[in-house]
This record gives sequence, structure tokens and C-alpha cells, in this order.
Amino acid sequence: MGATPSRAPRLMSAVPPPPTDDLRRFSDVLEDLGSAPGAKLTMAELVAAFGERGFGAMILILSLLALLPWPPGGKAVFAIPIILMSLELAFQRKSVWLPRWMLQSSVSRAAFASLIVKPFAAPEWLRRWVLTFKIRIGRRRYVFTNRVRRMVRRRPHGLSVLKMVQGIERLTRPRLALLTGDVADTFTGLVCVVLALIMALPIPFGDALPGVALVLFALGMMQRDGVAILLGAAMTGACALYMILIWTTVVEGVHHLAHWVTRLIG
Repeated sequence: MGATPSRAPRLMSAVPPPPTDDLRRFSDVLEDLGSAPGAKLTMAELVAAFGERGFGAMILILSLLALLPWPPGGKAVFAIPIILMSLELAFQRKSVWLPRWMLQSSVSRAAFASLIVKPFAAPEWLRRWVLTFKIRIGRRRYVFTNRVRRMVRRRPHGLSVLKMVQGIERLTRPRLALLTGDVADTFTGLVCVVLALIMALPIPFGDALPGVALVLFALGMMQRDGVAILLGAAMTGACALYMILIWTTVVEGVHHLAHWVTRLIG
């Protein structure tokens, strides 16, 4: 009998699996996402790229976006997924779960890559106004100083999102492990739920303090840095004091208004 031909070995897919090294720097992950193939960057790809650090990374990105000026009700768009992920963190989930429709949402990869590497600059209207402003008083002409004019210009080597993240990475490191363990994550998740709820409320300047606190908690979770967690707790305390001040002011205003109406009617 002739020799039985050996079966050809099965070839594995040429597509490499997504990296799962949770020790990669956050800035490296951002760069990889910006240069990966495909015209669209999906939320599912974003979640998968950060591995076990997905909670901290996603809350960080959403909190930074929420700090930008948005029309009334715009903060709630970011608060809802933050609340969902914070609850998952509090209940000790090991990976981020989001609804399918949210995972399928996407942005342009080119726009994302440009966003993280493009230097910050003042808004175009402000740059134009500062650079062209001049006023004459008698024989003297007044313009903004060169220092101010340089500050509003877009500098090719100025601060960008990526440089800012790299600077933060140099300041943060794993420390105070007791504040970044499983028990601490439960407490942190519940606090982040409250902060996200406050951030969504229509309170003057009420979104800034909880937003900054969320950023600090997210950095602490992502970098396993207990000092960042402590700073987030301190900012949460400042947020609570601000909310008490707002509540006291509203109650006093209502009391005086009711007193004035009573006197007017009586």
C-alpha cells in the first residue's frame, strides 16, 4: 500500500489577536488606537484595547469629554455610561460591559489621531481678536503684549493631549495598594456613581468639581495609584461642600421669597 499522504496542518488566522498587556502605558494605547487599520474607531475596540484597565480608562476619557462646554443636557450623555461602568466596578465585574448599540458607536480614526497629537490652542475667534486688537488713546496705540499673542497662537510643539497624558504617567505609579484593591474599587465605584449624577445636574459650575474628581479616581484606578484616589476623595469632599453651599443658598432664597410674598399679601 502506498504511503498515506499526511494532512496539511491547519493554518491559523493571520490576524493577530488584540494586545492584552495591561502594563502598557495609557499613552501607548492611545497611539496604537490612532494608527490601527480601519477608518472607524468603535467603542468596542476602545474597551478591548485597555483590558482590565478598561473601567479607569473609559471613565477618564468620558470625564474629560464631559468637562468641555456642552449645551444643557449634554452632560447626561456622558454621565449615563459613567454610571453604568461605575456600578459594574462596584459589583466587582472584571471587564466593561456596555449595550451593543453603544459598543457599535464609532468616530473617525483620523479625527481621533489628530485630536490626541494636535497641540492645544485658543479658539479661532479669540486668536483672531487678540492678534488684531488695537486701540488708540491720543497718539498712543495699545495692543496685546507679545507674550499674550504667543499664548493664543498654535505652536507646533505645544501641549497636546498625548503630551499631557505622558506627563501624568510620569507623576503616577502603583502605590498605596490598599486603596486600589477589590474592596476599595467597590467604594470608588459607588462614589463615581454619585459624582456622575451630580455632574448631570443643571447646577452653575456644578459639573467641574465632580468632573475633576472623576478624572482623579479614573487615573487612580488605571495606574493603580492610591495617591490619585486620595486626591479624588479630597475633590469629592470639596464637591460635597459646594453642593451644601448651593443647597443652603437655594433654601435661604426660597425662605426670603416666601417671606416677601407673605408680607406683600398681608
